[in-house]
Amino acid sequence: MTGVVLAAFVISFVVGPVLCAAFLKLPSTVVVLVSMAALVVAPMAVALWLETRAPIASLTLMWLGWVAACAMVGHAFLRRLDAPRLRRWITVSAILSTTLPWFGLATARLMT
Repeated sequence: MTGVVLAAFVISFVVGPVLCAAFLKLPSTVVVLVSMAALVVAPMAVALWLETRAPIASLTLMWLGWVAACAMVGHAFLRRLDAPRLRRWITVSAILSTTLPWFGLATARLMT
């Protein structure tokens, strides 16, 4: 089970922030926001359908939806705020928020 925890750690602390940063490099347009919304809803719907059939795939899709949601909220703020320092904090906050599922997973593992 240690390999699964290590994989979840790497995905959460490396892949998630890098993916979010890549999403945030896209221009903050309405088309990008709508696409990000679709990237949130579609994986979540498939994850709910796969929940009992393939739990790992379901969890991965929920994670992808979470990362997309963090990037989408970041884009929404970036569209409205122009101050460079504030835009930097928005980007850092969105990237750091992608790691939050790890803390939930770690807490759940401590409880079992």
